[in-house]
Amino acid sequence: MSETIGQPGDPALPRPMGIGEILSTALQLYRRHWRILLTIAAVVVVPITLLHYLVGDLVRTQGETTRNGVVETATWSVGIAGLVAALAGILMYLVLTGAITRTVAAEVAGQDPSVEQSYRFGFHRLGSVLLVSVLVGLAIIGGLILFIIPGIYIGIRLCVSIEALVVEGRRGTEAMGRSWGLVGGHWWHAFGTVVVGGLLTGIVNAVITVPFSDTSWFVQAVAAAVATVVTLPYSAVVGVLLYLDLRARKESLTMEILRTDLQVSAA
Repeated sequence: MSETIGQPGDPALPRPMGIGEILSTALQLYRRHWRILLTIAAVVVVPITLLHYLVGDLVRTQGETTRNGVVETATWSVGIAGLVAALAGILMYLVLTGAITRTVAAEVAGQDPSVEQSYRFGFHRLGSVLLVSVLVGLAIIGGLILFIIPGIYIGIRLCVSIEALVVEGRRGTEAMGRSWGLVGGHWWHAFGTVVVGGLLTGIVNAVITVPFSDTSWFVQAVAAAVATVVTLPYSAVVGVLLYLDLRARKESLTMEILRTDLQVSAA
């Protein structure tokens, strides 16, 4: 059932893997394809992060330097600009999610997508990614409102919804149902992968950003952008590998099937 990826030295996929193997394989793929992964992430992350920190600095500055009625007008105007920037940032991050997930899946399948192709897919699937993200978020929030544990359980059961959307072209609740079915019976495996992967990226993020926590907003923004550009692709690789691992555990998944899924989902 296992086949090799397009380039020599890549790990044989798709096949069932343990948590440690998923994380180490993700690192191998990251190191092999780091140029395109970092480029795709940087296109969105750098400008959005700089804009976010700039607006935050303007809000603080306006609140400190204006007086009487002027402070409310200035603060509100900057606040509105910040809200618009935040909404634009969310939409662009959703585009990035679709683009980088597609790139990782394509790289695993031995394809060589360009940055332009990846972002074309991301923009084309923006509505679908937004819908699935909102639905998953609402489901998790609903579980957290009831009790913390149901929220965590639901979050893990839905953790590969975006991957199902991007790779198989499933939309809305269908993508969520696909994730729910794949994780079923392997919840602790998925939980361990998500948690350990999140801890690793969190540690790397902190190592990069904490030394600059007392510097100017611009330096902090640059550090935050670098940290996100470095860690976000790895998280995407882990997510795709977990998704493929779950499919390999439950289905006769081959590289041909994966390539066919990618071709159909891009149509």
